[in-house]
Amino acid sequence: MSKAREKTKKEKSLTSIMVFCFMLIFTMAVCANLFAQSRKLYALKGEKTEILQKIDDAQTENDQLKNQQDYYTSDVYIEKVAREQLGLIMPDEMVFKNRVE
Repeated sequence: MSKAREKTKKEKSLTSIMVFCFMLIFTMAVCANLFAQSRKLYALKGEKTEILQKIDDAQTENDQLKNQQDYYTSDVYIEKVAREQLGLIMPDEMVFKNRVE
């Protein structure tokens, strides 16, 4: 019986070693996957920051364009263009010209 007990101890020891190796490999695989996922998360956070910055820049540019549109459709701008580029005057104004002799 001692040989049977000895064999059983060896089998138990071998089983324990196999379970330990499996758990070690499994733990290493989980850690490697966790590391890869954390790197991917870090990269995505960086992309999110860049996209939010682009959105902010686009919103600022949109606001500037709206202000320009408001200015270009205002009476002040229309009058300025009429005076400077078209040489027009208001009905109640007088024009004085210098004579060069």
